[in-house]
Amino acid sequence: MTRPVAALPPGAADLTGPAALNRRRLQRTVGDLLTAAGYEELLTPTFEYEEVFLLAGGREVAERLIRFPDRDGRLLALRYDFTASLARVAATTFRSAPRPLRLSYSGRVFRQEPERGGRPRETLQAGAELIGEAGLDADIEIVRLTLALARSAGLSDFQLNLGHVGVLRPGLSAIPGDERAAIRRWIDRKDRGNISRALAGRDPLAASLGALAFVIGRRPALEQARAAAPAECRPGLDHLLSLDSALDAADRAHVVYDLGEVRGLDYYTGIHFELFAAGAGRAAGAGGRYDDLMGRFGAPMPAVGVSLDLDTLAEIAPGSEE
Repeated sequence: MTRPVAALPPGAADLTGPAALNRRRLQRTVGDLLTAAGYEELLTPTFEYEEVFLLAGGREVAERLIRFPDRDGRLLALRYDFTASLARVAATTFRSAPRPLRLSYSGRVFRQEPERGGRPRETLQAGAELIGEAGLDADIEIVRLTLALARSAGLSDFQLNLGHVGVLRPGLSAIPGDERAAIRRWIDRKDRGNISRALAGRDPLAASLGALAFVIGRRPALEQARAAAPAECRPGLDHLLSLDSALDAADRAHVVYDLGEVRGLDYYTGIHFELFAAGAGRAAGAGGRYDDLMGRFGAPMPAVGVSLDLDTLAEIAPGSEE
């Protein structure tokens, strides 16, 4: 009797025909643009010691790692994301290299996401990290690069939702620690009723969350928010306004400022953004500033970057037959 061929495990997929061709085309197109922009491609291992990813993402990523023991008993993990691996390389191999570092990558990441049933456990990504340069100019470079990458993928109807952690963080810091998680959850859900009740009677800094968390729009929305915001929240708003001033009209047409995004507040230290495109049911990219990350690898320095989900882009790019 012939033994039946084993089925694919959950979260895995065979890609053939246009599905495979679209992804390879995107990898080449994105890679060429990143090289032209001065970003050096780095090829990192498919697996690392698990502590590399735990250092970058915290203990909460442990259950998302696909892990297995090495021969010596130490735990290895398939690549959870590229940023952690690039941070390790920047802190070791490139520790004495001139700054800033412009690094790029392309390949598969592996994640278990049980709360998001049906999602692949293997995703094709490409992206870039600008390491060792703080300030507005580096943020502008990454935002412009992200918009250029979206265009290179053939997108025309897309939007970059851009925010800054410095807008909401002061108000959240004025909330007692045991209440903060609930308010963040309500902000994430845009639950205006619960937020209003929770902030009633609070000091002006905490109460500012009730307005700032719902600001979404273009430059006039930022200017209106700044006029009413407490002084502690204005540096983040000023940074976004300065960034907006540096963009040209073509770029600005694809940027929307969303001040109510709280996911990633514990990771990002400045700007943060998500890329959305017509026809995609999930974000096609994300990024931001994470100045605290490199210090976890023993080499403190600022960093900002972007990561694209090439699987999502391949499904919606012009000419896709998936």
